[in-house]
Amino acid sequence: MTNQNPTPNEPVARLKDGLLQIAIWKNQSENGRPFYSTSALQRSYKDDAGSYQETTSLSGTQLLQAQRLYALAYEKVRELEEADYLASKE
Repeated sequence: MTNQNPTPNEPVARLKDGLLQIAIWKNQSENGRPFYSTSALQRSYKDDAGSYQETTSLSGTQLLQAQRLYALAYEKVRELEEADYLASKE
């Protein structure tokens, strides 16, 4: 898992397992309240020319990795939401 100090248009976290990755984005509602969303799970691969590409299709053996990443993303979003809530109470 990689946490970053996000700049505009950068995710607040990226979760990886092998070739699979999910990004977590921080947004603000119309009333200024923060909320989080995730990108679709993506898989990296090399094409015939040797260039890296990304796809959302998975092989059967990658389904458990995807399940694990979605669970980690859920936990990370909950952690970020809690930190935002506590910061708003200060």
